[in-house]
Amino acid sequence: MEEAHVNRSGARRRRVLIVDDEKDMRWTVCTLLKNQGLEPLEAGDGAAALDMMRKASPDCVLLDIRMPGMGGLEVLRRARAFDRLTPIIMITGFGSIDSAVQAMKDGAHHYITKPFEHGRLMGAIRQALEARRPAGPSSLPDRQAPGTPDATLRQTMGPSEDVTGIISDVAKVAPTDFSVIISGETGSGKELVARAIHHQSPRAAGPFVAVDCGCIPPTLFESELFGCEKGAYTGADRSRAGLFEVASEGTLFFDEVANLPLAVQPKLLRALQERQILRVGGSQSIDVDARVICATNCDLAALVQEKRFRRDLFFRLNEFGVALSPLRERQEDIVYLAQRFLSMTNEELGKHVGSISEAALELLLTHRWPGNVRELRNVIRRAVLLADDCVRPDHLDISRDSRATACRRRPAAHAFDGRVSLKEIVRRSVMQVEQEALVEALTKTGGNKAKAARILQIDYKTLLNKAKAYGISSLPGRRDNHGLS
Repeated sequence: MEEAHVNRSGARRRRVLIVDDEKDMRWTVCTLLKNQGLEPLEAGDGAAALDMMRKASPDCVLLDIRMPGMGGLEVLRRARAFDRLTPIIMITGFGSIDSAVQAMKDGAHHYITKPFEHGRLMGAIRQALEARRPAGPSSLPDRQAPGTPDATLRQTMGPSEDVTGIISDVAKVAPTDFSVIISGETGSGKELVARAIHHQSPRAAGPFVAVDCGCIPPTLFESELFGCEKGAYTGADRSRAGLFEVASEGTLFFDEVANLPLAVQPKLLRALQERQILRVGGSQSIDVDARVICATNCDLAALVQEKRFRRDLFFRLNEFGVALSPLRERQEDIVYLAQRFLSMTNEELGKHVGSISEAALELLLTHRWPGNVRELRNVIRRAVLLADDCVRPDHLDISRDSRATACRRRPAAHAFDGRVSLKEIVRRSVMQVEQEALVEALTKTGGNKAKAARILQIDYKTLLNKAKAYGISSLPGRRDNHGLS
């Protein structure tokens, strides 16, 4: 009997507990897990699940939210009372997203919506098992426990696979002293990721100092970064430490680093290489020890080509890159975050708006979100202020440009024929809108990819990948050094 629990190498197979009152569902998932070399365990109700968790110490739990008797949320809360570490993946239908949001707050590792693809389910399980290594009831690293940086990042950004990839990148680079460039559109959460890297690093006890490169006048940039000595310039009535000194033993975060003045860039490069700075008006070098993380909504590589950013500084900063996808490409996160902001605003305003209607959700899913998460938060806060019991389309202050309107109207011809799901309709519509936007931007710029990326407010690599995916080649009669090939 014991042989069933051991793989060919002699190691114990990883155990995954499936908790669902539907026998057919358990059978399907068990078969899938066995085919993947995992050992499935089954429980048909909440009480049996808790008993199995205590006795069998599974490495991961798949927990259905809706079950007769003790529901999944109650099982989660009771399980966390005696086991805070085992990753629990909640399984829910589309109409119960608000329950999944609550589950994340209560310590769930992830959630999957029904119906799910087998590949997506296995991806979530593998990610949870990887976090669990090595197997054992107390082996999950502390950073995976509820309330710690990884859990916070998941709760504030969403449950999508894109966010899972970001969390993985953060976990890899945080323990190092690598300089990091975080790229993404405005409002996509770049500073949030920077803070997560800092809090998971050996420098977590040190300061996190953020500087917005677009808000400092070019003439003051050097003294802000490196400090100044008394009498260095008119008004310098005392010696003052710069941001590099303030951030010593911590992290210095350059937000929108593309705005860094060219005149300051060689001095910043020297400071990074030598780990020494010279105050304005000073003659003695000062040792500094600050890790540098940068954020940008531009394609820095394209700016290097245009000689608007130093090549050597770019390579020094770009020891590791983290790319954030725009919110419109993370539809699972749109629903999750909308529900999260709904709950937060209810608490803020003392209201009890219970849900978001399906028609309102469709609008949220088809909007392009140029302001990303920041824009979504503002839209939901205003909607909750206006709504009484349910957020409806007329509560959403979403700009209805021609593309967004077209995106919503195109599916109408086949939206209710019973053959295509809402999710698939939305996916096709978004793809069509993206393709049209790419062609129009490239037409306006004569095929110049760098300029088109800036117009669309996406990074250069994203534009290349999308152009390739949609089969967009060089524009007829237009060819230059940046033209598509």
